[in-house]
Amino acid sequence: MGKKNSFEHESLQDRESIVAYLEALTAGLRAGQVRISQGDQELILEPEGLLTLGIRAVRKRDRTRLDLRISWLETDQIETDQAPLEISGPKAGK
Repeated sequence: MGKKNSFEHESLQDRESIVAYLEALTAGLRAGQVRISQGDQELILEPEGLLTLGIRAVRKRDRTRLDLRISWLETDQIETDQAPLEISGPKAGK
């Protein structure tokens, strides 16, 4: 199999399946290597240094969308001075 530079996937999944994918992604990021594959398609990513995190959430009528983007440079790293992002679960009492 030759070296691939892109990978795309979209499918209908239940919430627990998506949680499992996100946990695998978290483990891969922590280890410094993320392997994504489907059939004969495979892409191995090796994130290191500073990574850029982009989050976008949109609610329109009966459709809600959450986009998560993680990117990094494989050469020179760029430093940033932004306030930290906070993400939390449901508030107490809900």
